[in-house]
Amino acid sequence: MTYSKEVLALYGIVKCGPQFGTHGERSCLFEIPLATGRKAWMSQDLSQRSDYWLVLVEKRPFLQAWARAHQERHLAVGDESIWRQDRKFADAEDGFSHGRENPVPLAECGGDYVVEKGLPALRLSIDSGITRTIWLMANGVERFPIKVSTAKTAQLIHRGAGDKSTRPLSLAALYDVVLYQ
Repeated sequence: MTYSKEVLALYGIVKCGPQFGTHGERSCLFEIPLATGRKAWMSQDLSQRSDYWLVLVEKRPFLQAWARAHQERHLAVGDESIWRQDRKFADAEDGFSHGRENPVPLAECGGDYVVEKGLPALRLSIDSGITRTIWLMANGVERFPIKVSTAKTAQLIHRGAGDKSTRPLSLAALYDVVLYQ
């Protein structure tokens, strides 16, 4: 499976391939536009044997699905003022302040479906990266990439909260992509 530059650009991937100064490790670099016009920089390590996938999610359905999980519910139903009051928010400010030279890792999420009012509804959990996620949303990001552990989970999350102009991307397939900007 190969991905075009256009597909990678939808995710904000501006660099993909070997990391300089390492022993062959590979990664992707993401440029995420903020409401202020600044950029947030995130990264994801790659492996040929990875079962992990990327999903580009949209803020509103993501928050609705996260609220169903009852995990940090005050944040899932919160807004910018609530997110900025979180005890670890300043840590995210510091982490994102290092820019392209020291990008922040993507959040890792899981998901399944529950029945709500007689219909299937996505329930999403954030396994790692709650503070990074609320920082992005507090800074006006409307869609952002997340990492998930299986192809099935990627499809479920994409169906319920994904940007429909994209499709999930396999980290194993991204391992062979070389893109430098």
